[in-house]
Amino acid sequence: MTPPAQTPSTVGHDRAGSAASLSSRLRSTVAARANVDPSRWGARAIAEMAIAVVLCVVLGLFKPFQMPQGGSVSLEMLPIIFIAVRRGLMPGVTTGLVYGFVQLTGLAGAPFIYHPLQAALDYPLAFAAIGLAGLVPVVGWRSLWAAVAVGSAGRLFFHWLSGLLFFASYAPKWEAAWLYALTYNLFFLVPEALITAVCLWPLLKAYDAATGGAGATVGEAPRARIGGERPGDARSAAAGPGGRGGADAGTGHNDEDARGRSR
Repeated sequence: MTPPAQTPSTVGHDRAGSAASLSSRLRSTVAARANVDPSRWGARAIAEMAIAVVLCVVLGLFKPFQMPQGGSVSLEMLPIIFIAVRRGLMPGVTTGLVYGFVQLTGLAGAPFIYHPLQAALDYPLAFAAIGLAGLVPVVGWRSLWAAVAVGSAGRLFFHWLSGLLFFASYAPKWEAAWLYALTYNLFFLVPEALITAVCLWPLLKAYDAATGGAGATVGEAPRARIGGERPGDARSAAAGPGGRGGADAGTGHNDEDARGRSR
């Protein structure tokens, strides 16, 4: 018995259903990775964020390359992206924002301040934007590079805007101000992003090994799984923080609660 032939309307309906399903999965992934409720972060996540800020300060002091109008190559983005990948968007944004304000105090070296708005763009806003890396579910090295690229692009946007608004006069006569601001910031951000990605890969693998790959629940954080992309991993990362398809989503229990129930 031959199956009934698909009519154009049936094909269109199937395509619409697939598009709706894909859109729904995308919204679920973004919502899970956003992790916007601080009450569900847990003490462990907050402690990690505080340690990350301190590490940013320390790593930011080692600058093998410094640009004349601000900007340098260092590993200061590494702790922020680590938190964003492990914990999600808002923990990453919060960590970057706090570090940006710390930079304005001079604890991480003398800040380059020309105007209050320029300072806001180049420090709190630029480093908060690195947390956008948390929107990318990291399940292997390809998605890890994508996460670093997204976070770096967010930082680049605010540095570029600052350069366009306040440092256009430094542009040579033969170069447009927007292009000068873009190339100036790419000159140090590209190598910094590359170094960060290379260092982040073994760091996340070591973290997975130390925690047995069970670093967090939804109440604690989204977690990344590093060590090779497998079909199941992608579904777990998309399902939500902790890779358990939202098993803890309605509870917000932390790791200690889970261990207590297993005894």
